[in-house]
Amino acid sequence: MTGIKAMSPFDPLAVPQSVTPATLEDIQQNRRIQLDKLQPALEQMHKRIVETNNKVRARGRQVRGQKQGTRMAQIEVGDFVLYADVWAHSRSKLCVRWCGPAQVTAATSNWIFKIKNLVTGDEREAHASRLKFYSDSSLEVSEELLQHVAHNSEGHVVSKFLRASYDTAAKSYKLLVRWRGLSEQEDSWEPVQVMLEDVPAAVKAFIADHADESIVRKLADAHGISID
Repeated sequence: MTGIKAMSPFDPLAVPQSVTPATLEDIQQNRRIQLDKLQPALEQMHKRIVETNNKVRARGRQVRGQKQGTRMAQIEVGDFVLYADVWAHSRSKLCVRWCGPAQVTAATSNWIFKIKNLVTGDEREAHASRLKFYSDSSLEVSEELLQHVAHNSEGHVVSKFLRASYDTAAKSYKLLVRWRGLSEQEDSWEPVQVMLEDVPAAVKAFIADHADESIVRKLADAHGISID
């Protein structure tokens, strides 16, 4: 790359001092001495790297802890909490809704808790960053509270299906959903399989009403739904 002619191993080298003759044994012994010096130097270097990384992480945690809205919830077993639940993906972003309240039944670690649904009794693990304190263990679980939990757990309700399409990237059929209580701008494309699990009757009714459309017939055939 520099245009300089390559050197031969036999070419002489100019050194600032006179050359000291040495035997092969002298060279090997000097190499062992240098290797013995290298090992503690490497250990010390790695130790400094670990200490520096720990300090950087500690500063990062301190900065995040001082930001508004990033502090972990202080939760104890028996407390009632709201928990974040992801209900949809939209343009590479997660759509999250707060559900509950649920009761904390156990602490797996300092940041992982087991929470129990007050209506179904189902338990799940949740990270402290996905929990919001609702009330301490003195909360009275009334019938009105259970009705609120049941209603809150339903999440978004399908109003109607607008049209169907085939997602070539995901290699699956999707339905454009109009959500009850949300604006038209919040319509979203959802996988047919998910909708069949949640609202099978509504999906089949949409297929029956749009049986004359080619895309709908292909959708029905792909999911084993007969069109009368």
